[in-house]
Amino acid sequence: MARYLIDIRLMGPVKHQISTLSDQLSGKFNLGDKQVIPHITLAGPFISRNEEQLIEDFTRICSDQTKVPQYEVGGYGFFNETRVVFVSITPNETLKQFRYLLSRAILPYCTLRAYDLESAEDFMFHATLAMKLDWLTFQRIKWHVRKKEKVVYRHHPIRVTLLRDGKIVCEYDFIQKRMLTRSQALSKATRMRDYDILKVWADGSWESEYKSM
Repeated sequence: MARYLIDIRLMGPVKHQISTLSDQLSGKFNLGDKQVIPHITLAGPFISRNEEQLIEDFTRICSDQTKVPQYEVGGYGFFNETRVVFVSITPNETLKQFRYLLSRAILPYCTLRAYDLESAEDFMFHATLAMKLDWLTFQRIKWHVRKKEKVVYRHHPIRVTLLRDGKIVCEYDFIQKRMLTRSQALSKATRMRDYDILKVWADGSWESEYKSM
């Protein structure tokens, strides 16, 4: 049965920074498949009984947003019970409410987990670096990063993605204010249109990174 995930696909310099951190941990601690592709989960993984309704609700909630959600990237964090290492994400109120409305809209026909149902204020936004670690490796990583500098970065979530079994079904572009098909979401031309819009938001120091991502 298909498994779905809704997330913020990290792009540009923030993707580069977090991917680099994840790669460094993987190399130092030989993490193998315990390393993950950096993203910010908004809901899931879950199973849905109605993909058509899921896409419809996903499109509606995204399109109804009048403001672009934003977040800040911070320091390291840990889920001790599940032995997960992550970079903390501080969302603004728009992103908090967007995630909450989305989870409530799809709840009737999707098998959401307990953390998906948390309130707008209590949900823990994060970008996972490594997961499913054994106890010793988890403790070693916690000791290793205790004096590492924070990943301080402000970024606008450009796109929110609906995935089925790890592949893009569709993706909403908050910059262009439209839903993208899988081919459009992966298109360099679409990405460059985002870049042209984002140039007025940034100082241009990350232009080369964004173009090559």
